[in-house]
Amino acid sequence: MSLPDALPSPLQPRPVSRPAPPAQPSATVGRRASLRVRVLGVVVAINAAAAVVAGTVVVHNARVAAEREMTASVEMAERMVRETAERMAEAPEAGGPAAGELANWPVHLRHLRHVRIVIEDAQGRPIPLKPSGSREQDDGDAGAPAWFAHLVGVSEVARDIEVRINGALFGRVRVAGVPDDEVDEVWEDVSDFAVVAIAVNAAILLALYVALGRVRSDLGRFRNALGELEQNRFSCRVDLPRTRELAEVAERFNELAAALAAARAENDRLNAHLVTLQEDERRQIASELHDELGPLMFGLKAGAESLARAAAEAEGPAKARIADRTHGLVGIVERMQATNRRLLRRIRPAALDLLSLREAISSLLADFRQHDPSRTFLLAAGPLAAHYCAARDATLYRCVQEAVTNALKHGDARTIEVEIGEVAGAAGPEGGGLLRLVVTDDGPGPPDRIVEGLGLAGMRERVRALGGTFRFERGPKGGARFVAEISVPPPS
Repeated sequence: MSLPDALPSPLQPRPVSRPAPPAQPSATVGRRASLRVRVLGVVVAINAAAAVVAGTVVVHNARVAAEREMTASVEMAERMVRETAERMAEAPEAGGPAAGELANWPVHLRHLRHVRIVIEDAQGRPIPLKPSGSREQDDGDAGAPAWFAHLVGVSEVARDIEVRINGALFGRVRVAGVPDDEVDEVWEDVSDFAVVAIAVNAAILLALYVALGRVRSDLGRFRNALGELEQNRFSCRVDLPRTRELAEVAERFNELAAALAAARAENDRLNAHLVTLQEDERRQIASELHDELGPLMFGLKAGAESLARAAAEAEGPAKARIADRTHGLVGIVERMQATNRRLLRRIRPAALDLLSLREAISSLLADFRQHDPSRTFLLAAGPLAAHYCAARDATLYRCVQEAVTNALKHGDARTIEVEIGEVAGAAGPEGGGLLRLVVTDDGPGPPDRIVEGLGLAGMRERVRALGGTFRFERGPKGGARFVAEISVPPPS
């Protein structure tokens, strides 16, 4: 195990999946009816059921009322017809034309309510009645439709009265019940009631539509706020709706968002502190390796070289063997020194201590250019301070190193461009500035499904530990693009 792997790091890289995109309604959810449609559908169904029940009750009551009214009218008309027939039979000129002429039937009996009177002679032939001298009033009402009259379905009630003069059958008067007037009245009442009911239900449905629209808007704000929380934006808040229950939920949501924001801030602070401690520890280890182990290996090499010179001056059979052993010892020490230098570069790049951040990154790209002169490495540096802090400087340096290595190793890029600088006018979460690092290449670009290795996962962990954001995606012109944004604390 190499020394850097053995360091006690609280941010040991681990595989990290890509951040999930904003949640979209699934196909099953998309097919479900909305709250507004479901509530309005229930209200319409209840109104339809109520209309069916009310219509059944109205028809039943209309049938019963029409039968009672028609039966009473027929019985009353029968009594009046019998009395009129008896008076005609007892007239002084009984048997005379004036007394027996049924066409002169009294006018007040021809137009009884709910009753139709038909007069026949002794042979059963209808006798037309003479005009009453007054014209019937027509109110122009079309009456009830045929289907409604058929639905009421009042059975016919009729009475036959014989008119006899001097004991001889002179004619017949048929009194039949007519429910049309009663059905027309019921239809008129039902029509008026239906108009009022439709208007009231339309107003209720409109009020429900508007009220549910407001509830839907409030729920939409909750959905958007939950999406913000899913994207780790804990500063979102929901305005309190007018509905008390939803307002209570909004208050709890805001409290939850505030608690998550506080926990996130504390976690970021602890992570940043851990990264700083890690860099301090690495600097200390690098210093000890350089200051303690380096002189020891230099002394060991010098001693071995001194032994080699002494063996060269000695005489005897052991001279060749001693020279060979001391030469091998010098080789081992040189390999130890090379390994020590490599460990020092991995633990803590010496350029960060000797050069500014811009110069350290430029020197890093120069090393890549020296090892592979056939490729182009470009640096576009914006406003940058010489140093920010050990954790930020090391994180940016390592991100550039890992991003360029990935572009060369996995993307086979020919041109790699590094852009770094403070974003003008942008403010970080801590109230200071915002550092942005963008590394783009002209390779084939990342696959649709990115599987992050230890390198990308380690960069993501470092950037997030400093309260920043990390993206690895396809560039706008093809190729891969690595974007890291790290906040800069305001000057104390």
